Amino acid sequence: MEQRATIFVEAMVAIAIIGTLAFLIALLMRLPQGEPAAGRAAGQAAARSPRWYEFTLALILLAAVAAFIIWLISSGTQWVWGETIADWRSDTRTIVFAAVMVALGVVGLVVSLAYTLVQSPGRAAPRPEATTAAETPAAAAAAATSAPSPLRVLGLLALAVAILLLCWIGLTAAEQHGLIVQLIYPASLGVTLVLLFDKMTRTWGAKPGSEALREWLFADLLVFLLVLAFLNVRGVAKPETYVGSFWDILNIVLFFAAFWSLDRTSARSRFLIGYGYLIILSLLLMIWDAGQGIAGNASWWASAWPFLVLTIVFFVLEVVTLVASAGERQVLPAVKDAVFVLIYAILLVVALRSAHA
Repeated sequence: MEQRATIFVEAMVAIAIIGTLAFLIALLMRLPQGEPAAGRAAGQAAARSPRWYEFTLALILLAAVAAFIIWLISSGTQWVWGETIADWRSDTRTIVFAAVMVALGVVGLVVSLAYTLVQSPGRAAPRPEATTAAETPAAAAAAATSAPSPLRVLGLLALAVAILLLCWIGLTAAEQHGLIVQLIYPASLGVTLVLLFDKMTRTWGAKPGSEALREWLFADLLVFLLVLAFLNVRGVAKPETYVGSFWDILNIVLFFAAFWSLDRTSARSRFLIGYGYLIILSLLLMIWDAGQGIAGNASWWASAWPFLVLTIVFFVLEVVTLVASAGERQVLPAVKDAVFVLIYAILLVVALRSAHA
C-alpha cells in the first residue's frame, strides 16, 4: 500500500509539472508579438508567425509527457494494468500496438511541425466578404435562430436530473435496469436515427467536403458505440444488482452534447470535443465495470485500455493540428480521422475475439 501511495504522489507531481508547462506555453502564445503593420485595415487580423521559444517549450512539454508515459507503463502491472492482467511485455500484440501508437504520434507531430515551419504568415489570401450590407441583418437573424437557447439546454438537463432522482428515490435496481434498457436507450437510439436522417437530407453550404466527411466518420462511430453501450447494459446477468443508472444516463447526455457539437456547429474545436467524448467513454466503461463488480479481463485487448490509449494519441494529434493549421481548413485532418476510425474498428474486432477466446 505504501508503494502505491508513493507511485500516486509521483504521478500527481508529474501531472502538475506537465500542466504548469502547458499553461506557460499557452500564456506565452497569447503575448503580443509586435506592433501591427502600418496601413493594415482596422478589422483585419494580424498574421502571426511562430516564435522559437514556443517550439522550445513545446518540445520540453512533449519530452515530459513522453517520459511520464514511459515511466507509467514500465512501473509494473499492479498499478497501471490491474492485478489480474498478465505482464504486457510478454504479449507480442501489446508491444506491436504500443509501437504503432508511438509511431503515429511521432509521425503526426513531425508532419504538423514541418507544416508549421514552412507556413508563411502572408501566404493566406484574405477571404472575400461573403455578405453585403443588405445581407448582414438576414445572416445575423439566421445565426440567432440556429443558436441554442441556454434555457432549452437547461430543460434537457433538468429532465435527465429528474430521471436520476426517480431512479435513486423510487425504483429498485431491477426497475432501474428495466427503465434504462427498455426506455432510455431505445428512445435515445430512435432520436439519433432521426438526427442522422436529418443530417443526410440537410445541406450545409458553409462546410467543405472534408469537414462533412469528418462529421460523418464521428457521427457513425458515436452512434455505433451507443448501440454497443445499449447491448452492454442489456447483457447484465442479474438486473437486481444493476447500479449503473447514473453512468448510463451521463453517457447519453454526453453523447448528445458531442453529437450536437459535431453536427450543428462549425467551430474548429468540435472534433476535439468528439475525441474528448471518446476518452470519457472509455473511462465511464471502466467505472461501470467496477461498479457492477465485473472482474478485469484476462486479456488486455478485451479491456478499454487500447481504446483509451488510441483516443488520447489522436486527441493530442488533433490539438497539434488545430494549433498548426492557424485557422485554415485542411484535408489532412480528414485522413487522420479516417485512420482513427479504421484502427478503432480493428480494435473492436480484436476485443470481441479476445473476450470470446
